[in-house]
Amino acid sequence: MRKILWKAGVIGVTAIVTAGLSDLTSPLVASAQRTNQFDICIREITSTGVSPGAAGTACSDALIPKELSFCVTRIKNKTPLQGDDILRACYQVRRPVDLANCVIDIARVIPAGSQARKQEEKPAPDAKSLYGLTLDSCRRSLLPGRHSECVIAVSRESKDATLENALNTCLSAEDFPRDLFPSYSN
Repeated sequence: MRKILWKAGVIGVTAIVTAGLSDLTSPLVASAQRTNQFDICIREITSTGVSPGAAGTACSDALIPKELSFCVTRIKNKTPLQGDDILRACYQVRRPVDLANCVIDIARVIPAGSQARKQEEKPAPDAKSLYGLTLDSCRRSLLPGRHSECVIAVSRESKDATLENALNTCLSAEDFPRDLFPSYSN
């Protein structure tokens, strides 16, 4: 009886070990067959017109490649900006998803902002340059979500404000308010 139980135990342990080894190797095979986050990042960024070399360099250096590619593709899908310019901006920020949200939120008011301009001596910028100003302003902001809310509110509430003025006003508001606290100025 002991021999039978011992053989059954050895066979059972062997079956468990064999099953366990096959469970360990199946994820390796599956992961080799599917693409990784760097493949996805490069593929998505190159779909925006960026060269594969530039996309590969940016994705390989990104902390979270899927956030970088999300930023580039989302802005490209919603604006007329060039993929290389978008990639440069998304690559330079700590939070690329916040940058994309900032640009897209402000982009919703660009047509209204560019048509509701006051008549000035200098010609009004076209929408494409307004998108470029928006991308740069959101990139320079420390808090892109707050920045987009500020720009939208200032451009809506002030009849004299242009989108460029709203972008500059909200960006400069992030600096320390020296006019309010002159004793702290240098």
